[in-house]
Amino acid sequence: MEIKIIELTDDRAKIAFVDESHTYMNALKEEMLNNPDVDIAQYYHEYIFTDPILLVKTKNKKDPISVIKKAAKNIAKDCGKLITQVSKA
Repeated sequence: MEIKIIELTDDRAKIAFVDESHTYMNALKEEMLNNPDVDIAQYYHEYIFTDPILLVKTKNKKDPISVIKKAAKNIAKDCGKLITQVSKA
């Protein structure tokens, strides 16, 4: 997965996710919104054929990169659990 950091401050990140789909972006956004340290988590496309851009704003100057990493790890953990369950079937 390739990303391009567009903007990064103490409590805000704007990152383009190269060639990513709505599926992953929605999962990442929803996982971040479960975090009480997140004020805003959304993604958008500037134009119809451009890469999605993730916007994250945190509360109390919480590091937005840490929040994104935590959400991605949670998604990976859930996928691992699913793989284990399907393998047992």
